[in-house]
Amino acid sequence: MEALIIWVTLKVREALLRFKQDLQDPSNRLASWNIGGDCCTWAGIVCDNVTGHIIELNLRNPFTYYHRSQYKANPRSMLVGKVNPSLLDLNHLSYLDLSVNDFQGVQIPRFIGSMRNLRYLNLSDTQFVGMIPPPLGNLSNLKSLDLSLNYLYVENFLWLSGLSFLEQLDLCYVNLSKASDWLLVANTLPSLVELRLSNCQLHHLPPLAISKFSSLTILDLSFNQFDNSLIPGWVSSLSHLVFL
Repeated sequence: MEALIIWVTLKVREALLRFKQDLQDPSNRLASWNIGGDCCTWAGIVCDNVTGHIIELNLRNPFTYYHRSQYKANPRSMLVGKVNPSLLDLNHLSYLDLSVNDFQGVQIPRFIGSMRNLRYLNLSDTQFVGMIPPPLGNLSNLKSLDLSLNYLYVENFLWLSGLSFLEQLDLCYVNLSKASDWLLVANTLPSLVELRLSNCQLHHLPPLAISKFSSLTILDLSFNQFDNSLIPGWVSSLSHLVFL
C-alpha cells in the first residue's frame, strides 16, 4: 500500500511539472513547483487534509485590469502558454481556476470535459477563442462555471442541459446570437442562483409559459439589444431576485 501511495504521489507531481513546463511564468509565480518537496505546499494548490489528494488548483492572476493600480502588473504576472492535458492525472480535482492568464487564442481544451469531479471551473479572461466545446456539458457536478471575457461563441445551449447542480453561470461576452434556446435550457437548471449574460449579442427576450427560476437571485442581461417593447412577465415573477 505504501508503495502505491508513493507511486501516485510521484505521478501527480510529474503531471504538475508537465503542466508548468508548457507555461511561461515571467513573475515566477510557480517557483515553488520543483522536483523535490510536498506538492501540497506548492503555490495555488490545496490538498484534502485527510486523504492528501489535490482538490484545488487556483492559478488566477493576482493582478487584474479592473483596478488601475494593478494595470501594469497584470501582464507581468500572467501565465502564458497552453493547458497541458496532464491535468487529467489530478483525479480528485474539484476546483480549477486559471482566470486572467493568457492561453494565446486557442480553443478551450476539450479534455477539460473529462474532469468529472470539478465543481468549480473559472476560465474567464484567458484569451480562449472559438466555440465552447460541448464536452464541458459532461461536468455534471459543476456548481460554478465562468467562461466570461473571452472570444467564445455557442450554437446552442444543449451542452448545458445536464448541469443540474449548476448554481452560478457567467457567460458575459460570449456570443449567444445563434443560441435561440438559451432561455429554455437555462429554465431547466433547477439549482441556478446567478445567471450573467451581459454583452452576449442577445436580441430577443422570449416569453416563458412556466418559469422554473425558483432560486434565481442575480440576473444580468445588460448590454444586449433586445427588440422587446415590454419586459416579459416571467421576469417580474422572480420573487427572490436581488439584482437585475
